[in-house]
Amino acid sequence: MKSPGIEIKPIKQISGGANFNEVYFNDVRIPDAQRLGAVGQGWQVALTTLMNERASIGGGGGGVNFDSVFELASNINVDDQPAIKDTGVRRKLADWYVQEAGLRFTGYRSMTALSKGEIPGPENSIGKLVGAPKQQDMASFALDLLDASGIIWDEELSERAGLFQATYMASPGFRIAGGTDEIMANIIAERVLGMPQDIRVDKGIPFSEVPTSGS
Repeated sequence: MKSPGIEIKPIKQISGGANFNEVYFNDVRIPDAQRLGAVGQGWQVALTTLMNERASIGGGGGGVNFDSVFELASNINVDDQPAIKDTGVRRKLADWYVQEAGLRFTGYRSMTALSKGEIPGPENSIGKLVGAPKQQDMASFALDLLDASGIIWDEELSERAGLFQATYMASPGFRIAGGTDEIMANIIAERVLGMPQDIRVDKGIPFSEVPTSGS
């Protein structure tokens, strides 16, 4: 990243953070000493890092989780009784609990593979496809429970120092980082379920030779 010709432009997110960047490579030359893997295996190296990112996002990676929403529902009142006594609230919590349990054990599979020196498999796409929307849904639900106070985003005044507000604003980015929901669904369909791939007219063609509108 310190090589001449690399230009980095942080992208300011709606959450106030800057976890993503635009990275430009202007005639950058990389010495062979910095190469990872064999020549021609660049995508495999990139995929390995992507799978680790997907595992982190699918596993929660910070932000709202089941325990935080469960505690909120236990301590806040709706219609003069704890929200957790409402059947609709309990139904949502049960669904999220099951999802988190599935994600946890799927994560164990990935950790087992890594401990054996294997490359993370497509199961991490399952974790991200489930985990990212789940976190967004839980944050949105928590703000609904907080009612009008949910619009206050302040570390000193907001519930859990603004955790639910921060996650709500950041969670759409989780559904893009490491591959969008649509990309994850395609990976699962093709590599896990063995379904036919989408038609790709550029399959097997080097990126530099892919036809563009200007060529």
